[in-house]
This record gives sequence, C-alpha cells and structure tokens, in this order.
Amino acid sequence: MKDTGAAYQSVRQIRNILAFAAVILFLFVLKTASEVTLPIALALFIFAFINPLMERLGRLKVPNIISIVISLSLVAVIFFGFIYVLILMVNMLLDRLPYYAERVRSLDSLLSGYMIQFFPDAGSDFSILSYINVDWYGLATSWLASFSGKLISILSDAMLIFVILLFLLLERTTFLPKIAFAFPRDKSQKFASMLGRINRQISKYLLLKAIISLATGLLFYLTAVVTGLDFALVWGILAVLLNFIPTIGSIIVTAMTIAMSIIQFVPTNWINVVYVVILTISIEMILGNIIDPRLQGVQLNMSPLMILISLSLWGYIWGLPGMFLAVPIMSIIQIVCALVPSLKPVAVLLSSGKSYIREYRNQESQKRRGRKGQEESAPSKGDIILPEGTNRRDG
Repeated sequence: MKDTGAAYQSVRQIRNILAFAAVILFLFVLKTASEVTLPIALALFIFAFINPLMERLGRLKVPNIISIVISLSLVAVIFFGFIYVLILMVNMLLDRLPYYAERVRSLDSLLSGYMIQFFPDAGSDFSILSYINVDWYGLATSWLASFSGKLISILSDAMLIFVILLFLLLERTTFLPKIAFAFPRDKSQKFASMLGRINRQISKYLLLKAIISLATGLLFYLTAVVTGLDFALVWGILAVLLNFIPTIGSIIVTAMTIAMSIIQFVPTNWINVVYVVILTISIEMILGNIIDPRLQGVQLNMSPLMILISLSLWGYIWGLPGMFLAVPIMSIIQIVCALVPSLKPVAVLLSSGKSYIREYRNQESQKRRGRKGQEESAPSKGDIILPEGTNRRDG
C-alpha cells in the first residue's frame, strides 16, 4: 500500500510539473507568434462584445445573414469613427505643438529659477530640461508626423481581425451542434454549459466596463470644458479607452490631464490647475477606484489583486492590447478551472473571496468551540491529579 501511495504521489508530481511546463510553453508561443495570435484574440473579444446583439436579433426572428450584416456594420462604424477621431486628435496636437513647446520652455525657466536657489554652483544658465538628454519635441513631432504609416499598419491588422470575425459569426450557429455530435453527450453538455457561462461573464464585464468608461470619459470631457483645458475631446477619448485597463489606465490619463493643466495654466492661473486636480482625482476615486473594482470584484467574482497580476502578464505578452484583454482572459480561465475538479483551487484563488468569508468564519468558530469543549472536558497539562481520597476537600 505504501509503495502504491508513493507511486501515485510521484505520478501526480510529474503531471503537475508537465502541466506547468505546458502553460509556460503556451504563453511563450503566444508572445513569439503575437502577429497571428493577437488578431485572433482581438477578434474573439469583439465577437464576445457583439454576441449579445446577435442573440437579441435571433430572438426577434431576424435572419442570421441580416444579423451578421448589422453586427459587422456596427463594428465598422465604431472602428472608422474611432479612426476619424484619432486623426482629428493628431491634427489638433500638430497644430498646437509649437505653442505648447514654448509653454514647456517657459515653465522650465520658472522652475529652474526656483531650483537655482538650492544649487548656487549650477550657473545662470541652469535648466532642468538640459539634464534630460531627450529631444522630446523632436520625438513628439516625428511620432505625430509618422502617424500615417502607423495608420496603414492599424488598417491592415483591422482587416485581418474583420475577416476572422466574419468567419466566427458565420460559424456561430453551427458550433454547438458540432460539439454535440463530436463528443459524448455528458461532455458536450458540460462544454456547452461552460461556453454559456463564459459568454454571460464576458458580456457582463463588457457591459459594466463600457458604462463606467463612457461615464468617465464624459466627466473628463466636461472637466476640461468647465476649466478651459485645451483638447477636451482628447481627454474624454483617452479616459474612455484607458479605463478599460484597470487601475493603471486611470492613473495614466489622470496624470496626463493634470500635467497638461500645469503646462497650460501655470503660473498665471493656478486655481484652474487646482480645479483640474480635484475633479479628475475625484472622478477616478469614485468611478475608477471604488465603483469599478467593486463591480469587477463582486459582480464578476474576481480578485482585484489577480486582475493586476493578469494585467501585468498579458501586457508583457501582447503589449497594450493585452492589457485590454487581461480581464476577459482571466474570467475565461476562472470559469474553465471551476468546471475541472483538479483545477478548482485555481478558480478559488482567482475569485474575490467574498462568498467564502462567512463559511470560513463559521468553520473557525466551530473549531474554537470544539477546542474549548475539549479543554473543559480534559484537564490541562498544568493540573496535578491526586489519588482519590488524598485531596484536601476529600478529607
């Protein structure tokens, strides 16, 4: 029996090592073949986004081909609208870049004049920008000027994603029937149930995130309009897009907006800088750091810490698009692990843990009551047991 148990443990350890190696190899393939794997992942993400619309059109008895045309048209309108706004933003930045370059130099002169009091040996030509060995103006100009080349690359990738999405939509009605005939009945039903849960979970995430992102973008836009901050549309669009990157995206757009207010308003209008700081931080604290993590952690039952870890991992593998896909991928992994008995501990670790708190407290209270009952029924180690009749009370 001991030999059998030891052999079982050895096999189990080898299986775990091989599974871990397979996961590492799979992630390595995703990173090295990102030119192929990333468009597929983005197409699946868009498919999950428009799948509720397809289901709604199906319940309304709309023919499948018409539903596909409507869905693809909606995706195309959103994409080309985004491209138009992006081009508009780049042109606005190019037109105002010389003015803001002069504003940065003025701000540098102001700060350098203040800092020279602490560095008297620096000389009268002391400048903070001179210590930064980066031609930031040249880099910004060249990046904005080369946007047309980047736009061609974006359009080619979008075309590939669009083609993959088209075939996904065409295969949508035949996927579940093929699974039903390809696998035994119990396995096919389990797999179909898993796909349904994934669909509901991702749709829930996208709906919550889209609502919060649109609200954040609208509030950032109104903040810029009220305070007179330039490029109000830019900050609104950036807030919508970067809000899909949990925590980090909110920090980036808030820091960029505050930095822009400093460049524009200092030193003549400090009060507007204060308004921008208070309003943007309040928006992110309420929507980005309170409501959004709570909805993700409770409604989607995912740990905020694990969300940040997933964000770092997929950002390393696929860059910025990987950060957008981090939470949906984590949700899929959680659902799959919950349905596989040997992987259920992983699903528990990925969850928010709210549902386990009461059960854990009940177990701990039962353990304490059990220990207390044992201590009352059995003498402690410090007690001295005297023979019957030798206690003083027995006399």
